[in-house]
Amino acid sequence: MRTENSNWEGLYSWAVRNDNRLFCVYSELSEWRKTEAVSIAAVSAYSGNLEYVPDNILSSEICRSALTAKDVDLDILSKIPFPAVEKEAIKKFLDEGNKPFVVYSFANISDESMALDAVKRDAYCLQLVPDKLITADLCKIALQHPEVDKKVLGFIPERFHNNPEVRKMADEKFGNIAAQNEEFPNQKKKGFSI
Repeated sequence: MRTENSNWEGLYSWAVRNDNRLFCVYSELSEWRKTEAVSIAAVSAYSGNLEYVPDNILSSEICRSALTAKDVDLDILSKIPFPAVEKEAIKKFLDEGNKPFVVYSFANISDESMALDAVKRDAYCLQLVPDKLITADLCKIALQHPEVDKKVLGFIPERFHNNPEVRKMADEKFGNIAAQNEEFPNQKKKGFSI
């Protein structure tokens, strides 16, 4: 029988947060016992519990709590459905010294600002950006990256191959591609390239 008594909630919150042996209890709890308080305690103890938080109580606060867990790693990025919190997590992992391409390969690049930040940090991130977010300007930013190499040309969608600005920038960076009887390499469709 379901009760609205908060005694069990406090007990579960304490147990999940303070006894490392009990962090796995959360996944086995009934849905109605997975309140916000219990969920925060669970994800703070073990970030992997985030995947067991019911959608109807999943919040930015719960996701932020998961970022404080001792075991948190890059895999958490794929479990955070809130873009603002995901951006905070990306910043956290980048500040810890992780390589941008590695961090963004776990992320869900969901908007233009995130795509821009990713490509500014590493031109290879262009391959991680959803096609609908790739613009000629984003391609130019990738080509302007100080560590760009010719491989990045393969990440530029075909619809931009004849864009005069993109083409000019590619020619300036890698020599006149047309004069070398070359074209943009075939775009990579499967997997990542680093």
